[in-house]
Amino acid sequence: MRRLMLLICLMSFAACDANETAMNVSIQEAKKKHQSELLQLPGVVSVGIGLDEQGSQAIIVGLADDNRDDKARIPETIEGYAVKIQVVGTIKAQ
Repeated sequence: MRRLMLLICLMSFAACDANETAMNVSIQEAKKKHQSELLQLPGVVSVGIGLDEQGSQAIIVGLADDNRDDKARIPETIEGYAVKIQVVGTIKAQ
């Protein structure tokens, strides 16, 4: 029983350490690092920084259309930051 409790504690500490390591990167650095690969995904037209529903910083990925397949390709988190998807339509340069 003690071994099981020790194993659970060690796993909890490892999970906390992994999350802290991911958050050592600023959201600006995470966005910059992953922006080009996100923009190569089908349907992705923009990548920015904003707030999620809880008011925490999040990486905002803009999609041209409300396409389920395109949404499925977007990760839920990047470098420990939440990713929020917004349908923004097609973006054209002026």
